[in-house]
Amino acid sequence: MPHRNPQQQFAAVEELLTRWLRERREVLGKYTEIVVGMDGLLDMDALQKRQRVLCQLLVDYVSAGHFEVYHELLEEAESFADGSSTLAENVMPAIGDTTEVILAYEEKYTGQNIDGSKLKRDLSALGEVLESRFQLEDQLIAGLHNSHRRQQG
Repeated sequence: MPHRNPQQQFAAVEELLTRWLRERREVLGKYTEIVVGMDGLLDMDALQKRQRVLCQLLVDYVSAGHFEVYHELLEEAESFADGSSTLAENVMPAIGDTTEVILAYEEKYTGQNIDGSKLKRDLSALGEVLESRFQLEDQLIAGLHNSHRRQQG
């Protein structure tokens, strides 16, 4: 992709983030459905189906982050040349750690019969990892994108 000027890069990232954060809400919504369903509201078959959807959403979300969003945020930081890319160097390793946990969860629960007692524990751990990841991503967005918003005037 040819290098874009800072304004073009900002607009492209803005559009990408809007779509990606919508995906994040879908992940959170499906996660919440499963957690609530664990309280006996869902039979195992329904729980299994929702679990498969959650796993697919997780993979799509994590992949979009690593292969699109973070790359474009870094491109934006470089196009503005304001030193904001240093934040990514500090935050990206921690995001990478959450990716490993999320993908291990996905691998464990894709196409496998659910053990309700283990699922409850694993969902709790996944929730903590997702919360941590979302905070790190928000830090990245604030430092590498929102900081450039005022320069768009």
